[in-house]
Amino acid sequence: MRKVSFLSYKMTTADANSPDGIVPIGRQFDFIGDVETEQMILNDGDESLCLGYDNVRFFEEVYVGDQLDFKATMIKVGNTSRQCLIQTFKVATPASRMGIKDAKPGDMYYFEEPKLITEGKVTLVVKKHLQRGVQPDGIVKDPWAPIE
Repeated sequence: MRKVSFLSYKMTTADANSPDGIVPIGRQFDFIGDVETEQMILNDGDESLCLGYDNVRFFEEVYVGDQLDFKATMIKVGNTSRQCLIQTFKVATPASRMGIKDAKPGDMYYFEEPKLITEGKVTLVVKKHLQRGVQPDGIVKDPWAPIE
């Protein structure tokens, strides 16, 4: 069983909704939803239904240019329910945002340790008749092999 899924993304101007470049919390949930869906597909072969989020905390704002890693970790498996710990880490931010002098546009400041900026739990459901078991890892050994 795969227990962890990751998704990396660099926030763009299309993700922001204000002139100051702040990315709304709802946009983070778009990516959190994507990473938890990947986790369910790889473990059950189905996208699942989200029952809800619990105790989601936001520790820092997200801005255009921030490089984020979204992580879903399976922490509990029931008969049809699955619970994941969801986390968002800020890996890098534009150098100009860190106050680095002589920073050129596009220069990034990479943190020594990724910064935890969002954390919570999500409960997902995969109906019994839709559970197809652990899925292949997605690696195609010979894409030109004849289909049998």
